[in-house]
This record gives sequence, structure tokens and C-alpha cells, in this order.
Amino acid sequence: MTIELPPGWQVSAAPAGKDIDGHVVNYSLKVTNDHSTLHLTRKVSMDFLLLDQKYYAPLRNFFQNVRTNDEQQILLQPGAASTAN
Repeated sequence: MTIELPPGWQVSAAPAGKDIDGHVVNYSLKVTNDHSTLHLTRKVSMDFLLLDQKYYAPLRNFFQNVRTNDEQQILLQPGAASTAN
């Protein structure tokens, strides 16, 4: 996802990138910021068709971590006021 920031606004806080390697389930979040554009890349992959019941708890924990990372917020604030002469 690419977000163009309104003129004069800047990112004051953004989530750090995150990679979770669960071997058969993977999650990746990358956040990059240049001065006027914010780029977010999120990927979840699952490489299984059926899963034995004994793996339910680790799989649930993986998705809890995904949810926690997806709920992080980006904080924007107005930049320094510029004066034109």
C-alpha cells in the first residue's frame, strides 16, 4: 500500500518492520517512509493444506502475533510551518 501524505505533514512514528517465520506460516511487514510517501508491505503465507490438531496452539499464537503487529498505528503530525515571501 502506498499512502501520499498531505502537504506539510510528516510521519512521527511508524511500526518497525517485522518478520515471523513459523516454517509453514510466515508473516512479513515492511514500512518505508520518504518525505511525502509512506509504503507499507504486508505478506502472510501458509504452506499447508491440513494441520494436525496438536499444532493448533502454535498456529493460534502465530495469528495472535499477526493481529498484534497489524494493530500498530502510524502517527502523523503537521510539519514545521513554512513561510513564503
